[in-house]
Amino acid sequence: MTVEDLYTKACDAVERANYDYAVELLREVLRQNPEYPDARAALRGTERRRAQEKGRSAFGTLGAPFRALATALKGRFAKARKRLEVYEDYLQKSPSSFWALARAAAAARKAGLRGEAIQVYRDALKLKPSSQKVLRALGDLLVEAGEHQEALKYLTRLSSLRPHDRDLDKEVRDLAATDHMVAHDMAGATSFRDMIRDTDEAARLEADGRMAVTAADLLKRVETAEEELAEHPDNVTRILGLAKLYQDTGQLGKAQRLLRQKNQQMPDNYEIREHLGDVQLRVYDEAIERTAAAVAQSPDDAEAAGKKADLTARKRQFALREYNWRLQQHPTDRELQLHLGRLHFEAGNHNEAIAAFQSAAQDARYELESCRMLGLCFMGKGQHDLALEQFERALKRHPDMDEQGKELRYSQAQAYEQMGNKEEALNLYKRIYSQDINFRDVTRKVDALSE
Repeated sequence: MTVEDLYTKACDAVERANYDYAVELLREVLRQNPEYPDARAALRGTERRRAQEKGRSAFGTLGAPFRALATALKGRFAKARKRLEVYEDYLQKSPSSFWALARAAAAARKAGLRGEAIQVYRDALKLKPSSQKVLRALGDLLVEAGEHQEALKYLTRLSSLRPHDRDLDKEVRDLAATDHMVAHDMAGATSFRDMIRDTDEAARLEADGRMAVTAADLLKRVETAEEELAEHPDNVTRILGLAKLYQDTGQLGKAQRLLRQKNQQMPDNYEIREHLGDVQLRVYDEAIERTAAAVAQSPDDAEAAGKKADLTARKRQFALREYNWRLQQHPTDRELQLHLGRLHFEAGNHNEAIAAFQSAAQDARYELESCRMLGLCFMGKGQHDLALEQFERALKRHPDMDEQGKELRYSQAQAYEQMGNKEEALNLYKRIYSQDINFRDVTRKVDALSE
């Protein structure tokens, strides 16, 4: 049986809720092809559905530390590919284990499976967003893959956790400069030097050895991908790969046209339809950024301000339709519920947002963020007692006084303040103040409530 047949059978088994069989098939897919597209994500999702339905036995909970220790020892002495299998064995029963995901990702990286490592590291970060080790590893992998914009997301987050790390700060600034150059229009440029107006900056980057990749190199990759797709016009991986290259080279229009054409030819393919929606959202973002820049230059320009407001409203409406459609296709996907909840919250639809966040909170990976957002929703409705319950629930999951912990306590203090309980509010503001005097407006809050 081919790998494709195994994957298809696994998907059918998931649809029938035969999760044990689906897991067995997906594990075999990955044994035969560790980089089979979406197989590892499908495996993890299936394992989590199964765990959610079955629950954890008392024996399993008590034996978990011993199983983890045995797995760690076994993995330590195994070769990279085998080590990945060892951690997959553990994740089969504990699919939301952060430490096992982090070690599985490291094993995949060691084995040269960069795409798999990136995917598993991202999954691990959903469970522990402030893990500096994982943020560092994921950022490095994305830089190696040439995905500078994605790498910046994680390295910037890491930099906020290491405010005194000057080397990291410089690395982030240099990477941002490189990403800015790649995002420029490359059609009329032969090298990065042509895309930098500040020649002194160009010379500095050139001296630092960051001018090796040229626009011609990237455009050649696009040309090669176009030729490969022409030979295999129905290959979804090649379609999505070319669309990504178009986006990376600033050719959003081409990405849209390609995905629309393929969506018409393959209307039942979820991935193509999903990527088309992502590109449209990016088009909106870029249009909004342009109008925002115009408003910043001319604050009294009512026409520009109106255009920005109109684009923002249209994007929000489109995003709501888009994520509602995605959720119809995957009604048990808690991450989609989380996205939809944020969109409803931004639109001021508090009741719809609450329903979405309550659903998302059922998945341990999204419980912390969902509880935080639920608290904000209840505050928006003036239900401060319910808001405080959610912030407390979130703080039990994340008691640390990092950026996320300070945000949670600040929201908690706001809820107490709006209830008229100034003493509790002041105590919380002071706790943040003692750790970070520059956090938001906490200094003003402490001064005002101390009078």
